[in-house]
Amino acid sequence: MRFFQAILLTLLSFATADDVIYSSNQGHTFGTVLVSTIDGQLRALDTFNGRQKWALKEAPVLRAPKAIKQGFTFLPNPQDGTLYALKEGALKKMPFSIPQLVHLSPSKDNEGVLYAGNKKDVWFGLDPETGSKIETLSSMTAERICPANKARAIFIGRSEYHLSMFDTKDRTRTWNATFTDYSAHLLPTDAAYPFQHFASSSTGHVLTVDIDGQIVWEKDLGQPIVAMYLLQNDGLHKLRYTVIGRESMERLITPVFQNTNTIFRIRKQRIRLSKWLLSITDYWGDESSN
Repeated sequence: MRFFQAILLTLLSFATADDVIYSSNQGHTFGTVLVSTIDGQLRALDTFNGRQKWALKEAPVLRAPKAIKQGFTFLPNPQDGTLYALKEGALKKMPFSIPQLVHLSPSKDNEGVLYAGNKKDVWFGLDPETGSKIETLSSMTAERICPANKARAIFIGRSEYHLSMFDTKDRTRTWNATFTDYSAHLLPTDAAYPFQHFASSSTGHVLTVDIDGQIVWEKDLGQPIVAMYLLQNDGLHKLRYTVIGRESMERLITPVFQNTNTIFRIRKQRIRLSKWLLSITDYWGDESSN
């Protein structure tokens, strides 16, 4: 169990600045920051102070076996469903992700592994002020939970990818996984968005700074972060963030001791980020790098 947790946290640290892009805004109304964590929580945070408005509990982003099968163990990246094969103690990136294999199924690779998958799409209408589900739409059913609030609903698309793998050389070796992703608009960089976000690779810390490199707010969500969005009137917009190591994150926050527990918070005064941190985001303000 601990081995797989360590591997998943390592995969989270593979994210780079090129993986996601800034969201566009209209009229400088940035909306609400939504943070998706590996346990399935979707948390709404105030863009300007990080205060949590509400939280929505969904199924975990990734569900996969934890047992190791000799020669038939696979580790998915919870950020995008990329697959890694564990062979002879080494990780090897596979050519296709879980969503891609689902789209290609039924298929068979050169080593005799069979792939079968299916995709389930759901739209749910969300009250942006409370996080309550107002309406759920899918190919199978339509459920209206609160018709009176329908006019306020913002619709968010969610896709579940179910993948099964079978080894034709050894029928006892099978592998099943489910990866969940939210649909989001991928819009060009908007230089008017005033913040840059940093997330810890192994904890739930998220740090927000302004264009001058000064810390605006910090939040500990308790679970590793797999995606960030802006919730606007037309739905979700992918939000850029940079993954940094735990030690780097802790260097930016001040330890405060309460009883026997150590907690972390931002210094009361606004502090300027060190040059070494800004240097890892050389794309800052440069649209050509996207």
